[in-house]
Amino acid sequence: MPRRFIHAADLHLDSPFVGIGTLREGFAETMRDASLEAWDALIDCCLEEEAEFLVLSGDLFDRADGTPRGRSRVRRGIERLQERGIRVFAVHGNHDPLSGRSPLAGLEGVHVFRKDVPTSETLDLPGGPVTVHGVSFGKREVSENLALKFARGDAPGLHVGVLHCSLGEREGHGTYAPCTVADLVAARMDYWALGHIHAYSEEHAEPPVIYAGTLQGRSPKPGERGPHGAVVVEFEGDRVLEHRRVELDRVRFEAVEVSIEGLDDEADLERALRSAAAGVVAQADGRVVLLRATLTGRGPLYELLVRDEYLTGLRSALDDQEADDLVWERITSTAGPAVDLDELRQSNAFAAEVLGAFDTLAADPTELQHVLDGLAKSFTDTALAGLPTEDLAGRLAAARELALGLMLEQDGAA
Repeated sequence: MPRRFIHAADLHLDSPFVGIGTLREGFAETMRDASLEAWDALIDCCLEEEAEFLVLSGDLFDRADGTPRGRSRVRRGIERLQERGIRVFAVHGNHDPLSGRSPLAGLEGVHVFRKDVPTSETLDLPGGPVTVHGVSFGKREVSENLALKFARGDAPGLHVGVLHCSLGEREGHGTYAPCTVADLVAARMDYWALGHIHAYSEEHAEPPVIYAGTLQGRSPKPGERGPHGAVVVEFEGDRVLEHRRVELDRVRFEAVEVSIEGLDDEADLERALRSAAAGVVAQADGRVVLLRATLTGRGPLYELLVRDEYLTGLRSALDDQEADDLVWERITSTAGPAVDLDELRQSNAFAAEVLGAFDTLAADPTELQHVLDGLAKSFTDTALAGLPTEDLAGRLAAARELALGLMLEQDGAA
């Protein structure tokens, strides 16, 4: 019968959610408890899967000492694991560096790997030995390639490497303990349990090099959307047989795009938004969904969307009528007026020159960032304010459509 262990990372227990729009009254408590409930679900998973040990690959907390609520919940969970003889191996990452005493220190059945230099811990289990190798961050900013310091050694059985690190640059994530897949493979581990990147990612198949992703999504950013959880790893001897994701998040961030093309009026728009939302909620398996919608395409409804506070009011109107499993977090728009851009580009109108300027910006991300930074300081139109700052293409499209709409409006008035 295969043996199992669980790999989780980036739990950020009891930390605030970030970048969230307006939430309905009374929902703050649900959000506050989501990461802690996901931790409880992780403990349940360890028990149900009859895991032999749990690996935590950094950023258990959002700061070095965590919070009283977070530490208390962790102690209770680990006590449950100890009742079943399930060991815990943990490293500290850039958010919770091991600058002093670990909040996990002294807990029975928990091994916290020391900072800066990888060490190893071998378990003599009934099914055979397992060796776990790991290293904690001693400070937030770690620029050293820690992967190069790992070595398998001669111990028999499965060898698991635990590291909080950056494999190349990732949008939305700082670069810490940078290394390559080749560096990890050279250490001859049978499984690499990585932390730091919040989206699940399989970086290498043999041996498996896996980012478990965050246990609970933390914001509406693309890397935080969709299912989150942990990884169940099945093994025999020194071979990993398979690994599979388990969804343990309590609140799920999702995003949908809804085109205004073919929509005649406000009632059509609301029906289209509700239909898109229903599909997302159906896939969330009873979890609360925080939904961000972006309106796209072209059509006469554009004139309605650009009215002052319209999108804010639309979000509120939809949210007031929803059940507890769906929260409309924000509605934004990159939709445009009912014009043919290709025809406009071929015309001699001033609008063609404007479109050309936008096309040039789209091809130069550095200059685009500079222009959008300037707009953010001097221009507060909600068409841009509601869009995430990291979505350069979306912000450019919204600015372009706003400019075209204003020009067309002036042409009509003339």
